Amino acid sequence: MKYLIISFKSRNSVMTFAKILKKNGIYTNIINTPRIISTSCGLSIKTEFHNLQIVLSLLRKINLSGLIGIYSITRKGTHEEVEKFY
Repeated sequence: MKYLIISFKSRNSVMTFAKILKKNGIYTNIINTPRIISTSCGLSIKTEFHNLQIVLSLLRKINLSGLIGIYSITRKGTHEEVEKFY
């Protein structure tokens, strides 16, 4: 299983971008930031990996501050691999 985690410095940015994604038809979950990423806010957005290009495009258009990063998480059994995209 492979998915994206989008992490911001503030909860407000997380909520704002989650609303923007939902308005654009992207299914999201707001989750506790996984420990393997460990950010200051504690909340992140989780979405399917195939939404990466749409996520990047929307981030460029709205110029929302406080982005920490976009991460790909791949689960292989009990092991998780992390790759930072942005």
